[in-house]
Amino acid sequence: MEQDLFITEEIRNDELLKLMHEMRQERTSEKMLEVLKLAAASAFIVPVDTSPDGRFSFHAVGDNKGRRFIVAYADTGSFMTSEKSEAPKGVKASFEDLMDVVLQESLRLDGVIINPGAAEVIFGKELIESIKGQMTPSDEEQPTLDMQVATPAEYPAKLKEIIEQFAADEPRMSKVWVKLLVTPDGSTMRWLLGVEAACEGEELNYLLDTFKRFVTPYLNNIEPVVASSGEDFVQQAVKDAEPYYARS
Repeated sequence: MEQDLFITEEIRNDELLKLMHEMRQERTSEKMLEVLKLAAASAFIVPVDTSPDGRFSFHAVGDNKGRRFIVAYADTGSFMTSEKSEAPKGVKASFEDLMDVVLQESLRLDGVIINPGAAEVIFGKELIESIKGQMTPSDEEQPTLDMQVATPAEYPAKLKEIIEQFAADEPRMSKVWVKLLVTPDGSTMRWLLGVEAACEGEELNYLLDTFKRFVTPYLNNIEPVVASSGEDFVQQAVKDAEPYYARS
């Protein structure tokens, strides 16, 4: 990410903006993955504040669940109208740059929010951790990503039992959905576990991390993405699906 020059060029991303709008109208996992795939090859504007000594800091926003997200804009128009400063400053960032920032533990971020407001799209940290390793260069040396959500033909033998054991000691967890994230050629896959729990913020993050470490040894050597059912991506991935586990 350029640290010494503020962006002066215009950023448009018309196709990405169109997909983001469509996703708000049609909340499906397929549409979310289309947005994610295009975002992976796009440039963004990250608003910054400067200090007298020349340092600058990124903008972050919080939600009512105690989560913090780095702010990025997919187009110059949204950046100029959304930022309160008369002459807002921003730096150009790739999607990989944004992922790197989110994954810096010292910043304590929960993800990235693109175009905050009515058309916003949020990518949570768990999803970012999973897709980081799936980013591959295309012929133009731009990162690309192509994954699909699938329903498993069968589940690991002891998975239901292990989830029930965890839930017995963790009364805040009420439901778990289980899906697969798969590349089109089937060469790479990840389990997607969406968790509904009666907690927020750091407590929720700790629960998800603990649950992930608890179930991973029983997932047939396939790495899991464990995320809150409140995340946009998880909501769309499990839309209309019955939970794999539900507290009785």
